[in-house]
Amino acid sequence: MAETQKASIGWGGEFWMHDGTALKELVQVVSFTLPQDEIDDVETTHLKSPDRRREFIAGMRDGGEISVVMNYRPLSDTDELCRDAMAEGDVRPIRFVIPQGGVAAAQVDTTGYVRGYDRGEVTADGKMEATLTIKISGAETQVAAD
Repeated sequence: MAETQKASIGWGGEFWMHDGTALKELVQVVSFTLPQDEIDDVETTHLKSPDRRREFIAGMRDGGEISVVMNYRPLSDTDELCRDAMAEGDVRPIRFVIPQGGVAAAQVDTTGYVRGYDRGEVTADGKMEATLTIKISGAETQVAAD
């Protein structure tokens, strides 16, 4: 079967985070990174490892950290959600909606906790941006978007 999808821009993407009651879309998101799994190395070297080489097996999987950059709007619903999540420090559901041609094509669901909320810099002639950093804590599922 031939590949028919063309390259696409991220316009139409969405990031959602649970507020304790339901998933809420963060508003005015500029960009986000997706979870990137890495697998730990577990050393299994012993006194008779062949050829005096270290030996390893695959260990636990780590989803890493993701960043969500957004226009900073003090006291907005999005700002309140980010600050509350940072203060509570709990693991909560998050969702990424990935577009194809401006239309939701895939949805990635996982869980994580807010590790940082940087409200950036305030300057006379620059746009204010905030960056939300989330540590992934759990498995992810990727399905076609609803």
